Amino acid sequence: MTTLVTALAIAFASLGDLPEKSFILVRNPRALPPRISAERIPLGIAGDYKPSLALLLGGEVLLVMFRNDSVGGGKIREDMIHYRSADGGRTWGERQVLPLLGREPYFSVLLDGTLFLTTHLLEPDVRNRDGYIHSYVHRSPDGGKTWSTLRIGAEDVPGVAAKTWTHTSRNVLELRDGTLILGVSAGSSTDSLWRSHDKGQTWDKSLACTVGGFDVRKQGFPWFAETVFWQAGNGDILAIARCFSGALPALAGTDIPKGDDSVERMAVFRSRNGGSQWTLEPELGSAYGEHYQAVLHLPDNRLLLTFTVRGLRPPLGLQAVLGTEKPDGFAFDFLADRLVLDEKTPANQPSGGGFGNTVQLPDGQLLSAYTYRGADANVHAEVIRWTLPGPAKPDPAKKE
Repeated sequence: MTTLVTALAIAFASLGDLPEKSFILVRNPRALPPRISAERIPLGIAGDYKPSLALLLGGEVLLVMFRNDSVGGGKIREDMIHYRSADGGRTWGERQVLPLLGREPYFSVLLDGTLFLTTHLLEPDVRNRDGYIHSYVHRSPDGGKTWSTLRIGAEDVPGVAAKTWTHTSRNVLELRDGTLILGVSAGSSTDSLWRSHDKGQTWDKSLACTVGGFDVRKQGFPWFAETVFWQAGNGDILAIARCFSGALPALAGTDIPKGDDSVERMAVFRSRNGGSQWTLEPELGSAYGEHYQAVLHLPDNRLLLTFTVRGLRPPLGLQAVLGTEKPDGFAFDFLADRLVLDEKTPANQPSGGGFGNTVQLPDGQLLSAYTYRGADANVHAEVIRWTLPGPAKPDPAKKE
């Protein structure tokens, strides 16, 4: 009897090491079912924050996030945490601290497998010797085994004062002609589009940008900061930007909310001339308090926009909507088939970060990453494995 009880105790204890069988809630389901089965795999330790995923050419998955630790005297140290998975995110290798500077690391992967991490370094970080926020682009040609680093400071943006807050776009985008683009901004809106023709080894910094359709005097932070680029079929470049809500026209039927940066929202800008001029596009369809955007092109030609609900409309956390690609861009439906990928942050707790993107694995499954705030008030990291049902097929018996 004792042996049986011991065996049962060991078996039940081991359940905590297994992926959590769960589901994704689908709000206002139309083409999707109300729930989608999923597996949630925790990783990291309490305090790890805002993960980003990269899928390598051989199928290996990389995950990077960061943590903020106080070192006293008003100073902090933010380290990048790195994991690898060879089985699609079911299990993860040894926890590694990358010897790279910056917070909110964000992956970009080129067609040849070259990796980029964009980051920025806060002024109180103990390793910040420059006394202001500036950015870094870390590049790896070998799947993250070795890295080179490009520092981007105020001196790299003509016409701005020394120690002006300098920030890059989230992603490095590879255009169809092989050119790479990177957005670089300083202050509220002194902007340039950097271009590379050698996979990011060197950059042409000469293309200055103008941005129309929003009040740059109210922006308050670099415009390209946290922007994600996308190239349309007609060659136009689209930028999904996180913007200060007060710098944009109010959404129809709303008053612009006041509050901290969690109420900021997404807006789309278009360049028809290679990036020198940008104009505000019609509304994306999202709401206040939604940003940290990432776009994934699915093999069935649907698009998946993963983003974070950071404020105003719980549940806070990672969500996604489906869209379609058009010759001149994209269209997303934020009302139907809204995927609530993460709803673990209690209603009485602030945002746990969310942040993560989604990648599609070689077997067709999707892998998303996020951090949430638990009832213990700490942030915790997870990945979620899930399968998106195929597009709904029309009913031949139904008449339009």
